[in-house]
Amino acid sequence: MFITFEGIDGCGKSTQARLLFELLNKEGGAVLTREPGGWEGGGTLRDIVLSGDLRHPWSELFLFMLDRTEHAARVIGPAISEGRHVVCERYHDSTLAYQVWGRGMPFEPLRDMAKLAALPEPDVTLFFKIKPALALSRVGKRGKPDSFEREGLAFMEKIDRGYRSLAEMEPRRWAVIECGDRNPAEIFAQVKDVLAERGLPL
Repeated sequence: MFITFEGIDGCGKSTQARLLFELLNKEGGAVLTREPGGWEGGGTLRDIVLSGDLRHPWSELFLFMLDRTEHAARVIGPAISEGRHVVCERYHDSTLAYQVWGRGMPFEPLRDMAKLAALPEPDVTLFFKIKPALALSRVGKRGKPDSFEREGLAFMEKIDRGYRSLAEMEPRRWAVIECGDRNPAEIFAQVKDVLAERGLPL
Protein backbone atom coordinates (compact mmCIF):
# COMPACT_ATOMS: atom_id res chain seq x y z
CA MET A 1 0.00 0.00 0.00
CA PHE A 2 1.20 3.51 -0.86
CA ILE A 3 0.41 5.83 2.06
CA THR A 4 1.15 9.55 2.09
CA PHE A 5 1.29 11.86 5.11
CA GLU A 6 0.19 15.47 4.70
CA GLY A 7 -0.25 18.52 6.90
CA ILE A 8 1.21 21.90 7.72
CA ASP A 9 4.64 22.21 9.30
CA GLY A 10 4.60 21.19 12.95
CA CYS A 11 1.57 18.89 12.76
CA GLY A 12 3.54 15.81 13.86
CA LYS A 13 3.43 13.81 10.63
CA SER A 14 7.14 12.90 10.77
CA THR A 15 6.64 11.14 14.10
CA GLN A 16 3.58 9.30 12.81
CA ALA A 17 5.28 8.28 9.57
CA ARG A 18 8.15 6.78 11.52
CA LEU A 19 5.79 4.90 13.86
CA LEU A 20 3.87 3.43 10.95
CA PHE A 21 7.04 2.46 9.10
CA GLU A 22 8.41 0.69 12.17
CA LEU A 23 5.17 -1.27 12.49
CA LEU A 24 4.98 -2.20 8.80
CA ASN A 25 8.69 -3.03 8.63
CA LYS A 26 8.79 -5.59 11.43
CA GLU A 27 9.50 -8.31 8.89
CA GLY A 28 11.38 -5.97 6.54
CA GLY A 29 10.46 -4.72 3.11
CA ALA A 30 8.61 -1.49 3.92
CA VAL A 31 9.92 1.86 2.67
CA LEU A 32 9.96 5.17 4.56
CA THR A 33 10.66 8.22 2.44
CA ARG A 34 9.88 11.91 2.18
CA GLU A 35 9.67 14.89 -0.12
CA PRO A 36 11.58 16.85 -1.06
CA GLY A 37 14.86 14.92 -1.10
CA GLY A 38 13.81 11.29 -0.67
CA TRP A 39 16.18 9.88 -3.27
CA GLU A 40 19.93 9.82 -3.83
CA GLY A 41 20.83 13.29 -5.06
CA GLY A 42 17.54 14.79 -3.87
CA GLY A 43 19.15 16.43 -0.87
CA THR A 44 20.62 19.14 -3.08
CA LEU A 45 17.17 20.04 -4.42
CA ARG A 46 15.75 20.02 -0.90
CA ASP A 47 18.41 22.46 0.28
CA ILE A 48 17.72 24.81 -2.63
CA VAL A 49 13.96 24.79 -2.12
CA LEU A 50 14.09 25.30 1.64
CA SER A 51 16.73 28.02 1.46
CA GLY A 52 14.24 30.64 0.30
CA ASP A 53 16.75 32.07 -2.19
CA LEU A 54 14.76 31.37 -5.39
CA ARG A 55 13.72 34.44 -7.36
CA HIS A 56 11.32 33.36 -10.11
CA PRO A 57 7.83 32.50 -8.73
CA TRP A 58 7.73 29.23 -10.70
CA SER A 59 11.21 27.98 -9.74
CA GLU A 60 10.01 26.49 -6.47
CA LEU A 61 7.27 24.51 -8.22
CA PHE A 62 9.57 23.18 -10.94
CA LEU A 63 12.13 22.04 -8.38
CA PHE A 64 9.42 20.22 -6.43
CA MET A 65 8.23 18.49 -9.60
CA LEU A 66 11.77 17.54 -10.61
CA ASP A 67 12.33 16.08 -7.17
CA ARG A 68 9.00 14.21 -7.27
CA THR A 69 9.40 12.66 -10.70
CA GLU A 70 12.87 11.34 -9.86
CA HIS A 71 11.67 10.22 -6.44
CA ALA A 72 8.81 8.31 -8.06
CA ALA A 73 11.07 6.76 -10.68
CA ARG A 74 13.87 5.76 -8.33
CA VAL A 75 12.14 4.96 -5.03
CA ILE A 76 8.34 4.89 -4.95
CA GLY A 77 7.55 3.21 -8.27
CA PRO A 78 10.05 0.34 -7.88
CA ALA A 79 8.92 -0.32 -4.29
CA ILE A 80 5.27 -0.49 -5.32
CA SER A 81 6.15 -2.83 -8.20
CA GLU A 82 7.87 -5.13 -5.70
CA GLY A 83 4.73 -5.23 -3.56
CA ARG A 84 6.24 -3.26 -0.69
CA HIS A 85 4.44 -0.83 1.61
CA VAL A 86 5.55 2.76 0.97
CA VAL A 87 5.17 5.43 3.68
CA CYS A 88 5.88 8.87 2.24
CA GLU A 89 5.96 12.13 4.14
CA ARG A 90 4.59 14.74 1.71
CA TYR A 91 3.75 14.14 -1.94
CA HIS A 92 1.91 15.94 -4.75
CA ASP A 93 -0.84 17.19 -2.44
CA SER A 94 1.77 19.25 -0.57
CA THR A 95 2.59 21.03 -3.80
CA LEU A 96 -1.09 21.77 -4.39
CA ALA A 97 -1.64 23.07 -0.86
CA TYR A 98 1.52 25.18 -0.71
CA GLN A 99 1.71 26.41 -4.30
CA VAL A 100 -1.98 26.90 -5.08
CA TRP A 101 -3.44 28.04 -1.77
CA GLY A 102 -0.18 29.41 -0.39
CA ARG A 103 1.39 31.02 -3.46
CA GLY A 104 -1.74 31.65 -5.53
CA MET A 105 -0.78 29.50 -8.51
CA PRO A 106 -3.41 27.91 -10.81
CA PHE A 107 -5.02 24.74 -9.46
CA GLU A 108 -5.95 22.64 -12.49
CA PRO A 109 -2.57 22.72 -14.32
CA LEU A 110 -0.73 21.84 -11.11
CA ARG A 111 -3.24 19.12 -10.24
CA ASP A 112 -2.90 17.58 -13.69
CA MET A 113 0.91 17.51 -13.57
CA ALA A 114 0.83 14.31 -11.55
CA LYS A 115 -1.34 12.58 -14.16
CA LEU A 116 0.69 13.88 -17.07
CA ALA A 117 3.88 12.59 -15.43
CA ALA A 118 2.18 9.24 -14.68
CA LEU A 119 3.12 9.48 -11.01
CA PRO A 120 1.91 6.70 -8.68
CA GLU A 121 -1.31 7.67 -6.92
CA PRO A 122 -1.51 7.10 -3.15
CA ASP A 123 -3.91 4.47 -1.88
CA VAL A 124 -4.48 6.51 1.29
CA THR A 125 -3.57 10.07 2.19
CA LEU A 126 -3.57 10.95 5.89
CA PHE A 127 -4.11 14.63 6.68
CA PHE A 128 -2.87 15.57 10.15
CA LYS A 129 -5.20 18.39 11.09
CA ILE A 130 -4.02 20.91 13.67
CA LYS A 131 -4.58 24.58 14.43
CA PRO A 132 -1.91 26.58 12.57
CA ALA A 133 -1.03 28.64 15.65
CA LEU A 134 -0.32 25.49 17.66
CA ALA A 135 1.70 23.99 14.81
CA LEU A 136 3.84 27.12 14.51
CA SER A 137 4.49 27.16 18.25
CA ARG A 138 5.91 23.65 17.87
CA VAL A 139 8.00 24.71 14.89
CA GLY A 140 9.50 27.54 16.93
CA LYS A 141 10.91 25.05 19.42
CA ARG A 142 12.73 22.99 16.77
CA GLY A 143 15.47 25.46 15.96
CA LYS A 144 16.11 27.43 12.81
CA PRO A 145 12.92 27.52 10.66
CA ASP A 146 13.02 26.81 6.93
CA SER A 147 11.72 29.20 4.26
CA PHE A 148 8.13 27.97 4.53
CA GLU A 149 8.05 28.09 8.32
CA ARG A 150 9.33 31.67 8.20
CA GLU A 151 6.25 32.71 6.18
CA GLY A 152 4.27 32.95 9.42
CA LEU A 153 0.74 32.29 10.64
CA ALA A 154 -1.24 33.84 7.77
CA PHE A 155 0.63 31.66 5.27
CA MET A 156 0.07 28.49 7.30
CA GLU A 157 -3.63 29.29 7.58
CA LYS A 158 -3.80 29.38 3.78
CA ILE A 159 -2.07 26.01 3.58
CA ASP A 160 -4.46 24.58 6.15
CA ARG A 161 -7.42 25.74 4.06
CA GLY A 162 -5.82 24.11 1.04
CA TYR A 163 -5.47 20.77 2.76
CA ARG A 164 -9.04 20.89 4.03
CA SER A 165 -10.30 21.62 0.52
CA LEU A 166 -8.27 18.80 -1.01
CA ALA A 167 -9.57 16.36 1.60
CA GLU A 168 -13.14 17.36 0.79
CA MET A 169 -12.54 16.82 -2.95
CA GLU A 170 -11.39 13.22 -2.56
CA PRO A 171 -12.91 11.73 0.60
CA ARG A 172 -12.33 8.15 -0.59
CA ARG A 173 -8.55 8.65 -0.68
CA TRP A 174 -8.14 11.17 2.14
CA ALA A 175 -8.58 10.56 5.86
CA VAL A 176 -8.48 13.39 8.40
CA ILE A 177 -6.52 12.68 11.58
CA GLU A 178 -7.39 15.08 14.40
CA CYS A 179 -4.23 16.13 16.23
CA GLY A 180 -4.65 19.15 18.49
CA ASP A 181 -3.34 18.45 21.98
CA ARG A 182 -3.49 14.67 21.62
CA ASN A 183 -0.31 12.73 22.33
CA PRO A 184 1.48 10.70 19.62
CA ALA A 185 0.14 7.37 20.92
CA GLU A 186 -3.47 8.57 20.71
CA ILE A 187 -2.93 9.91 17.21
CA PHE A 188 -1.24 6.71 16.07
CA ALA A 189 -4.16 4.66 17.38
CA GLN A 190 -6.42 6.65 15.03
CA VAL A 191 -3.95 6.13 12.17
CA LYS A 192 -4.15 2.38 12.68
CA ASP A 193 -7.94 2.47 12.85
CA VAL A 194 -8.16 4.45 9.62
CA LEU A 195 -5.81 2.10 7.78
CA ALA A 196 -7.72 -0.93 9.05
CA GLU A 197 -10.89 0.60 7.57
CA ARG A 198 -9.03 1.06 4.27
CA GLY A 199 -7.96 -2.59 4.13
CA LEU A 200 -4.67 -2.60 6.02
CA PRO A 201 -5.25 -4.17 9.47
CA LEU A 202 -2.42 -3.43 11.90
